[in-house]
Amino acid sequence: MSERKRRKSGRKRLTAEERADFARQRRELIGKLIIQDDWEGAIVIEHIRGSQYLVRFPDGTEKFASHKKQKGKGNDGLIRDGWKLWEEK
Repeated sequence: MSERKRRKSGRKRLTAEERADFARQRRELIGKLIIQDDWEGAIVIEHIRGSQYLVRFPDGTEKFASHKKQKGKGNDGLIRDGWKLWEEK
């Protein structure tokens, strides 16, 4: 199999298998408990698009947040790092 083509931006294109795997990983976050500092007890309610999610905090408020995947972190049903409130750019 030939090496994947690089885009003009220098990033490699994802294969269909990689895209499916990443989509699966995003769906797996739904229903998980966040235990990151200042986010303790928050739950991922819905995946919106890309890195954007809807999160419910312990006080019942729901806010949009983004998540950056953390390399080398185990999947034990808890999410420890990588969350921040969504910012409009």
